[in-house]
Amino acid sequence: MAAAKNLMPSPGNESFKDFIRDSCYYVDKTQYLKTIFNYRGSRLLMLRPRRFGKTLMVSTIRYFFEMSYENPGDTSLQQELFKGLEIMKDEEFCREHMGQYPVVSLSLKDTDGLNFRNALDQLGETIWILSYSFRWLMDSSILQAEEKKTFSKLLDHDLLCSGTESAISTMQSSLTTLCGALYRHCGKKPLLLIDEYDVPLQKAAMSGYYGQMSKVIGPMLSRALKSNECVYKGIMTGCLRATKEGIFTGLNNYSVNSVLTPNDSLSAAFGFTPDEVRSMLSYYDLGNLYDRTRDFYDGYRIGSKEIFCPWDVTSYVSDLLMPCDNGPESFSPPAYWNNTSNSQIITQYMPHLSEQDAVMLQALLDGQSVDVRVHEDMSYGDFDLSDAGQFWNLLVYTGYLTLEKIDTDGVYWFRIPNAEIRKCFDSNIMAYYHKKGGAYFENYSKAIAEALLEGNAGELATALKNALLTFVSARDVACKEPKENYYHGLLNGIILSAGNLVRDHSSNTDSGDGYADITLCSAKLDVAVVIELKYAASRAELKDKAHEALRQIIDKDYAEAVRDDCVKKIYGFGIAFFLRKCAVEVAELPL
Repeated sequence: MAAAKNLMPSPGNESFKDFIRDSCYYVDKTQYLKTIFNYRGSRLLMLRPRRFGKTLMVSTIRYFFEMSYENPGDTSLQQELFKGLEIMKDEEFCREHMGQYPVVSLSLKDTDGLNFRNALDQLGETIWILSYSFRWLMDSSILQAEEKKTFSKLLDHDLLCSGTESAISTMQSSLTTLCGALYRHCGKKPLLLIDEYDVPLQKAAMSGYYGQMSKVIGPMLSRALKSNECVYKGIMTGCLRATKEGIFTGLNNYSVNSVLTPNDSLSAAFGFTPDEVRSMLSYYDLGNLYDRTRDFYDGYRIGSKEIFCPWDVTSYVSDLLMPCDNGPESFSPPAYWNNTSNSQIITQYMPHLSEQDAVMLQALLDGQSVDVRVHEDMSYGDFDLSDAGQFWNLLVYTGYLTLEKIDTDGVYWFRIPNAEIRKCFDSNIMAYYHKKGGAYFENYSKAIAEALLEGNAGELATALKNALLTFVSARDVACKEPKENYYHGLLNGIILSAGNLVRDHSSNTDSGDGYADITLCSAKLDVAVVIELKYAASRAELKDKAHEALRQIIDKDYAEAVRDDCVKKIYGFGIAFFLRKCAVEVAELPL
């Protein structure tokens, strides 16, 4: 009889102990416990996008290092949970550190109220639950009466959830109080683990109570992490580094590991490597689906490592293992990330973006990379919706984009990581342009769309020249090779804003004997347009390049994709560009 396969973990299960005791499939990341523990500095902030396994890693850290308070020195729990895992091969590290520290582990990921009072109550509840697990400190023979009196406030549920100034004051000092009490009782400085530290600040920024929330979270974390001699090591996870909330100001011995950290010491600590995904799929006899899984959920680059989003992979494999009449091969990979990653804070920027930003967004959808000047320092309270740099920062740190390369000039180039994120990108961000009906290119889109649908080369050339005068100088290096990529993105962005004039707009369409650059139809679907773009080496070559583009449409039958019973006319446009100049040729194509 074949041995039973391990259960796939529920994607919502983030407890290391439950993973092991429930015999779930576990991708072993325990070798990184030593790296995290010894990471330079006594305070470490690890930044990754949401759903990248940060909470599970925090849970793993806790269960490995946390001592038995009833029987100090007893590591039987660790021996049970970590048996056979990578960290146990390092006998010296385990002997010195496993089960040897008090641990305070706080998760702030559920502090997400729609208003300040609701969020404050959630935070109070979270702190009460954490403190209640240490209620035995009230029986300590080492703590003084005054220390117990201070600690007892953390056990007062009514106080913590009262919304009063006293509640806020108690919460602000809660971690300092708890760590100090544990240090006094156990004689060892505790590890302080704070998971998703920035969620309350992000939610507050989106819901309009940031100023109030930062006055609670900022002091609570800064007091516990700065000059607190009662903490041996502080480890935090989050998405962004919030710099002006007072948490990190003046903090010594402080290190950051993010998606842009160049060294590989923790690159694969979060997320799955290709080998780890292959092993998981093979374990469940799904190895033939690796390529599909890679196309949809791979593509992140952290350091030099290729990384899959773990939430997506475990969700997909779990669904593949469900009974299916047509077999797992018939189940198309869904966009799990879209259902879990909060894009609200990103879409707040959309009404304020420039035409240049719109062109860059379209270039990304077309499979290109764009240069973005990002930085780790941001403040949720200082979001300037007119600052496009903050918008692009958010795309990088929330997982919409990943690093493609750093060129010789030190410029960072980013791309959309995979097919799943491209779908999310389209539905969450680019859909905004459709809804706005031309808000960004309204001075150009109508004239250009009408000229295309009327087959009017002269009017199209005039309208395009007007657009080129506005846009080309604004972004003359965004897509250096090949140069027509920039013009392709520009024209796509304009067409996206043509509103009800255009339907079925598509880019890089598989058609005939190749790929048409752009195809579109009229609102009534009775006129179709096929566009091929070229870049000329000089102004003198414009006319020849436009003719070459039109011949390519005809010779490779790019009209094949738009032929339909409803279509009464098909126009082919060959368009050539050189800097701010263009040439246009048009022909009516056979139905």
